[in-house]
Amino acid sequence: MSDAMTHTKAFAPLSEAEKKPRSGEDSHEVWEPASPAPADPTLPRGASALWIYRNAAGQPLCARFRKDTGDGRKTVLPYAYGRRIWTDSRGTRQDITGWHIKEGVKPLPLYGLNRLAAHPEETVLLVEGEKTAEAARILFPDYVAMTSQGGSKSTNRNDWRPLAGRRVVLWPDADDAGQSWADAVIRSLRDVGAHIVRQVVLPSGLPSGWDLADDLPKEMINGSGLADLDILRPYLENAPLAAPNVEMPPGYVMAGGGLYFQSEGSGDITPPPVWIAAPFDVIAETNDGGGFGWGLLIRWQDRDSRVHEWSIPKKMVHGEGRDIAGELEDAGLNCSISGTRYLRQFIASVHTKLRLRCVNRAGWHPTQGGHSFILPGGQTIGTGARSVVFQSSRATTGREFATAGSLGDWQREIAAYAVGNSRLALFISAAFAGPLLDIASEQSGGLHLVGKSQSGKSTSAFIAGSVWGRGDREGQIRAWRGTANGLEGVAAETSDTVLILDEMGQADAREVGEIADMLANNTGKQRASRNGDARQRKTWRVLFLSTGEVTLAAKMGEAGKRVMAGQEVRLVNIPADTGAGMGAFENLHGMSSGGDLADHLRTASRTYYGTASRVFLSHLVQDRANKAEDLEQAIKAIRKRFEAAFVPTGADGQVRSVAGRFALIAAAGELAQDYGVLPWKHGEALDAAGICFTAWLTERGSAGASEDTRAIKQVRAFIEQHGESRFSNMTRMKTTLAGEPVETRTINRAGFKRKVGTTDGERWEYLFLSETWKAEVCKGLDATRAAKAVRDAGYLIPADAKNLTTPIRVPGEGRPRVYVVRSDIMDDEHA
Repeated sequence: MSDAMTHTKAFAPLSEAEKKPRSGEDSHEVWEPASPAPADPTLPRGASALWIYRNAAGQPLCARFRKDTGDGRKTVLPYAYGRRIWTDSRGTRQDITGWHIKEGVKPLPLYGLNRLAAHPEETVLLVEGEKTAEAARILFPDYVAMTSQGGSKSTNRNDWRPLAGRRVVLWPDADDAGQSWADAVIRSLRDVGAHIVRQVVLPSGLPSGWDLADDLPKEMINGSGLADLDILRPYLENAPLAAPNVEMPPGYVMAGGGLYFQSEGSGDITPPPVWIAAPFDVIAETNDGGGFGWGLLIRWQDRDSRVHEWSIPKKMVHGEGRDIAGELEDAGLNCSISGTRYLRQFIASVHTKLRLRCVNRAGWHPTQGGHSFILPGGQTIGTGARSVVFQSSRATTGREFATAGSLGDWQREIAAYAVGNSRLALFISAAFAGPLLDIASEQSGGLHLVGKSQSGKSTSAFIAGSVWGRGDREGQIRAWRGTANGLEGVAAETSDTVLILDEMGQADAREVGEIADMLANNTGKQRASRNGDARQRKTWRVLFLSTGEVTLAAKMGEAGKRVMAGQEVRLVNIPADTGAGMGAFENLHGMSSGGDLADHLRTASRTYYGTASRVFLSHLVQDRANKAEDLEQAIKAIRKRFEAAFVPTGADGQVRSVAGRFALIAAAGELAQDYGVLPWKHGEALDAAGICFTAWLTERGSAGASEDTRAIKQVRAFIEQHGESRFSNMTRMKTTLAGEPVETRTINRAGFKRKVGTTDGERWEYLFLSETWKAEVCKGLDATRAAKAVRDAGYLIPADAKNLTTPIRVPGEGRPRVYVVRSDIMDDEHA
């Protein structure tokens, strides 16, 4: 609702100069409407009726009045409050603030908003005209009678948003203009997401132009003695689905009781209609824009008045029919057990004029109206909100993305406690980072919070989950123990949001590395159909969060697998212990212990959730549509600040890639703070991301390439394990006069060791045989690159600038080429 509709404007008085008409501008008029008005209008002179349009609080917004012309005709005119400046018939410039025969603030409000707010559960009865609405209110007090302004030609100038999610029945006037009005209203209602929209089928024999304010014709009463209400109510209760957009299959009808099928029968016997399902609204047929993936989008309301939508893939009607009915029943739409085949046939046969594009993943999607964001539950945010829908084989997709409580509740009970707690602030900021991946052209990736049990790891995951939905294992928190195949669907459903996996220790050690790779690579496996053709792969973008008592490398090691450098970049380990003696916490915010803080946050995360992401997205979608370049520059600026503050000079590309992920998380947190979603001071998210990035870098050991660091570690580990048993001591080796060795006790020799003199005294050198270096010491690594890494670290002595190996004379062994490694590789704590 615009500011003009909620606040009365203060008008400056007209100056003396402005009061004088200027040459050529005598007819110039200024109209500045304001709403709500400070007081109700009085009946205008010559008016026979006045209808005041009010907001939910009962304040007057505008009005309309009827004026009889004297020749038996009537005219209905708008009446609005505001400032009008004009030149009257005497040539005097007038400046009057008050009620004028003018239209009010646009979009025009509906008549009856105060009654709508007072009865949130009742069905809306839409009629033509204020007089008719008042008559309908008396006839049907269990309905909320309303109308729009201006008739069928002005429906697009009315604000239909208050009817989003409401059940609506239309009762048009009995003429062509009435049907035109109904058709236009139905389109507007579907655009704003009204619930079940039905339209009364008018009885035959009504006079042209008849409406609910008129008496029933005598032939309809026909001496029955029934009141008008008793005669008219069945038409209202049995109103079928409004269908200018829908072509119903033969025999099917959507009435007040739901979907029915009426068979023709035989002879004079007409069988009773078959009830199939409770009422639902057919919105549109869907496809992927390329002629495939056809489906049917329907909307319904469960018995607790919650509104659901599902784009049903039409291919499901040729599978197990009970699957469709089961999904609908699970989502609150009652279906007949015996009517399953009728339901399948209806879904296969119904057609609509409206077509929408369907997608099989959540997140950002381009539309003709700009980028729109689709939540897993089907809610679309953005200018192209009604041109694209989410399609899935499950009606309950996205229920993990529900909302509870207000944004203020979430800020007070959850987000405020993350201040001064780097791990909590990082995970909350990371929850907002998913929608920025596409904007910043960043790759998917993950953070793994690792530490001992009861250290606050799961609490961090729960509060991150509360950004998007219920923050517990019944909501946003998924288990690592799912297979890679099963997580493909979850990743597609949570694309551009957040995916949270708890307790890596429960995962299958043989699959955990594959899962991390798959999630970071944005795509599932390529599979074949029954005939061998390639199926369409699921895709996504996701920033995933993980917790566990073991690292990815340790978990893969349980299955005898070695973690690769790329996997360590895709899923980075962050120690849960902050070093403050309170596990993942650094600031208890007055709580007596870390356990008390964890208990509070766990309870709050399943009590207040989901609202923060909606508010964040509403701002982000607008900025991407209207300030895309400014948004991108803001993200880049934060990244530069992060790199300048926390990334070491000369850091390897792998480190910079991880730094980019932390910087994006920092940008998300700072952006959420700017939008008023996070109640933090400026820089809180940046500092938290920097602290955690530094902790990761410290655990990693260096800012160089992971493979290079691993090479040094593997060489050191080999010497630690085999320094005495597999390296022959050259200082003890003796030969005969014929040059043969006396006795060598080294079994399965890997090389030699020798003591050499230096300016600082003596040191040992380990001489690795080339084949052992390749096959054992550097197993899983590029042996040549590993040698260069050890050389660049100052531990390997090359023969010259070109050769990494050195020919060494060994008694009885000739001159083998060996890798000469200094023993101080064992001493450097940064290696």
